[in-house]
Amino acid sequence: MKFAELDTELCRLASLDAPEEDLWAAFEQLVHVPAITIDQADRRWWWEQVYATMERHALTELSRRVSSAR
Repeated sequence: MKFAELDTELCRLASLDAPEEDLWAAFEQLVHVPAITIDQADRRWWWEQVYATMERHALTELSRRVSSAR
């Protein structure tokens, strides 16, 4: 999984004003990695990256609340 690639794609979609469904489709396509391929020692880091990316692109409930408060 290349988180920089995911971030770039989500930024590109946002700049096009793509619907949220398109962002989720890109997210699911680029994050889909069989758990067996992630070393046990790296799983926490991997999930932290996934969640941080979701927050950065307002794909979590918390990030939506913060964005709508602005």
